[in-house]
Amino acid sequence: MIKPSICIVGPGIVGQATGKVLVEKGVRVGFLGIVKEQIEKLKKESYNAFTKDEILNGSYDFDITMFTVPTFTVNGRIDLSILEQASVDLGKRLKHFRKYHLVVVKSTVLPGTTEDLVIPTIEKYSGKKVGKDFGACMNPEYLRQETSYNDTLNPWIILIGEYDRKSGDRLELIYKNKFDCPLFRCEIKEAEMQKYIHNIFNATKITYFNEMRQIANNLCINADKIFKYSAISCEGMWNPNYGIKNKGPFDGSCLPKDIQAFCFWAQTSGFNASLLKTVIDVNNKLASKLGLHEFSFKSRDIL
Repeated sequence: MIKPSICIVGPGIVGQATGKVLVEKGVRVGFLGIVKEQIEKLKKESYNAFTKDEILNGSYDFDITMFTVPTFTVNGRIDLSILEQASVDLGKRLKHFRKYHLVVVKSTVLPGTTEDLVIPTIEKYSGKKVGKDFGACMNPEYLRQETSYNDTLNPWIILIGEYDRKSGDRLELIYKNKFDCPLFRCEIKEAEMQKYIHNIFNATKITYFNEMRQIANNLCINADKIFKYSAISCEGMWNPNYGIKNKGPFDGSCLPKDIQAFCFWAQTSGFNASLLKTVIDVNNKLASKLGLHEFSFKSRDIL
C-alpha cells in the first residue's frame, strides 16, 4: 500500500513540530505557508516547503491536508479568518482532484467549527462532497511551546474526531505503530470540545494555586512547601478520574463547609478569594437546579 502524503498548512510551532516528527516517522510531508522567511528556513533544513504562490493547479498532490493555522482571540472572540481562507484555498485546489482527500483540523477551534465552517467552505469552492469525495477529522494537539517537538514525538494521547469511519481510518493509519500512547476516536465536536477542556483545566488549576499562593504569602506561609504536600494528599491530583463523573455538585461532610468557611474568612480578612467564591456559586446553582439545598446535600461518593 502506498504511504499517504501530508501537507501541513501553517508551519508555525504546531505545524513544524507535527510535520518534522511525521517526517522522522517516515511520512512524506510538505509545508505550506505564507511567511517566506519561514518557508526558506524549512527549505534550508532540507524539508519540502513552499509558499501559497508556488502551488499551481494540478501540482498539489497530497493525500491529506492538516490545518495548523493560528486561531487568534480578538476582543474576546476567536478569529477564524485564517482558517476560513485556508479552507477556501484548499477547496479551489481540490476542485481539480479526482482522488479521495482527507482534511484534518489540528488548530484549536470551538465546537462546531469544523462541520459548520471548514467542511461547507471546502464543499463550496471544490464542488466536492464530504463523505464521498473527501473526509474530515479534528485531531487536537497537546504540545507545550517550549517542548513542542519532544511532546509531539512522545505524545501521551492521540485523539481523532472523525466525520465518518473512513475519515478516521485514514488518519489512524498515519499514527498506527508509530507512537506508544493510547489512541481514541470520537465525533468531531467532541474532539473540539475536549481540547478546550484540556487547556481551560490547566488554566484553572494554575489560577487556583496562584490565588492560594497569594493568601499563603500574606500569612507568611511557605506556599511551595505546602503545595508539594497537596500534590500528594489531594485525591484530585493523583486520581485522574476524580470529579469527572456526572454525580452532581460536590457535597459530603467536609467539602461544602470547608470551602465556605475558608472563603468567608479570606474575604473578611481582606484576601482575594474570587475563584473560591465562583466555585461556591457554581456549585449552589447546580444544587438549586437539581432541587437540592445549598451546602446541605445528602452525602454521596463524588468520584
